Amino acid sequence: MVDTEGFPVTVGTYNDYEWLVTEHYLEDLLKFCPDTVLGKYVAVTSFDSGHFHPTAEEIAAGWETRNGIAYSPKIENVQSLHRGGWDEWFVFDNPADLGGMAPRASNPFRATLVRGGGVHAFVNSNFNSGLHTDKGENGIAPYFWKQFSWIRPQNYIAESDYFMTFISANRELFARVRDALTALDADDLS
Repeated sequence: MVDTEGFPVTVGTYNDYEWLVTEHYLEDLLKFCPDTVLGKYVAVTSFDSGHFHPTAEEIAAGWETRNGIAYSPKIENVQSLHRGGWDEWFVFDNPADLGGMAPRASNPFRATLVRGGGVHAFVNSNFNSGLHTDKGENGIAPYFWKQFSWIRPQNYIAESDYFMTFISANRELFARVRDALTALDADDLS
């Protein structure tokens, strides 16, 4: 893990992924780096701490809901993505099927986190400040990364009231996101 001193952006790596946690908002990410979702497919596992229910118009445009997860058509416009706070998005180059959401009463720290076992919305645990695994097995990060390892999106985006998390397997895209958010911080300080 690397702390960017003087700026509220924390970065790190995990296997093939780079991640950052920031106090910026999802709106900032989509404004300055819309290519994080444009031309891609989004699986929404949390919307305002619950399920996203597409409108009839959105369903007609290609949105689907299966087992508590909403799936987008190919994203052509970032305005087509609703944001409710406490949102969690898995972003793919091709349509994906994550199975279904784990039952609300299911505890991710006691569940077997395997494909088909149900997706847990970790954004609702507000773990975002602790993605690094150097704190051992006692934190939330090992559980998050175990689930993440079978989902394997190109990008992951989550926003709580406190943090926004961006994870990507695309190093060039990640660098653009990190640089854009860091530049926002520099502008805030001047």
